[in-house]
Amino acid sequence: MILKKGIKGDDVKELQKALNALKFNCGPADGIFGPGTELQVELFQESAKIHSDRIVGRHTLKILNEHLENAGQADLKFEIGDVEECPDPDKKYKWIKVPADQVDGSKGYSKFTIREDAAAAYLALREEVLSLGGHITSAGGRRVLSNSKKSKSKSTKSLHYVGLAIDLALDSGMGSRPGRQPFVIEEMGDRKWNVWCKTENPDVPERTIEAYTYHHIRKNVTGRYFSFTELAEKHGWYPIRARSWFMRGGKYTGAEWWHFQFNKALEKGKSKFGTELLKVYDREDCEKFAYWDESKNCTFGIDWF
Repeated sequence: MILKKGIKGDDVKELQKALNALKFNCGPADGIFGPGTELQVELFQESAKIHSDRIVGRHTLKILNEHLENAGQADLKFEIGDVEECPDPDKKYKWIKVPADQVDGSKGYSKFTIREDAAAAYLALREEVLSLGGHITSAGGRRVLSNSKKSKSKSTKSLHYVGLAIDLALDSGMGSRPGRQPFVIEEMGDRKWNVWCKTENPDVPERTIEAYTYHHIRKNVTGRYFSFTELAEKHGWYPIRARSWFMRGGKYTGAEWWHFQFNKALEKGKSKFGTELLKVYDREDCEKFAYWDESKNCTFGIDWF
């Protein structure tokens, strides 16, 4: 069962009843998963310290059932069903270590590890960025399977686990003095960012950008900048939205301007998290992952981002 914004029916009505019973007020249980229900799902996920993606899948239902049991509302629990096994992938990939740029004022890494196919695309992106006089800082790529502590800002289905995501150094942009950092972050609406890369290249035109800082303050910055976001997408790397709780004044960890993922390697509606994980790990290692059962059958573009 997957419930998210836009879905209607009895399952949504039962979800609304369950959330209402736990004091997450959806209003009348009308069976319509609209903005109000979506917000209450997010607030529940935040309170349970799980990734707040506003999608009710297997993992959220499991946690919801636990809360209903503890609240004496076991009659509202959901049937989750058995978990199908993930088949072995047709192809395995190697882990590849790639270079990154260290710049003054940032504690970013000089290298990090990602999946083989993603590495080729990253190196092509970096070559173009460097040719324009820019840099790519890094806060890492691969996330080890043992690093799965519950957090509203850390997805248990993160593309970092499968080697298809990179983070720019968090201290290389969105600071209180944006003109002094390698990256300037512009708000584009709907929790989206455009990441601008600073350069001294005279072939790059000067522009004035309304920079967004982690204090939720906007400052105008003028200089030579090119769109890192645009170049990244050209090479198959796509940004994600900020967490809505960051936009409501929350902590910097929810800004997510730094995160880019190699979506080009995935097929919407078909690629499964477990299959991608098996492309870089043995099954025995995957089965030790704390959220293997809850996440392995999640499908890209449906309940996996």
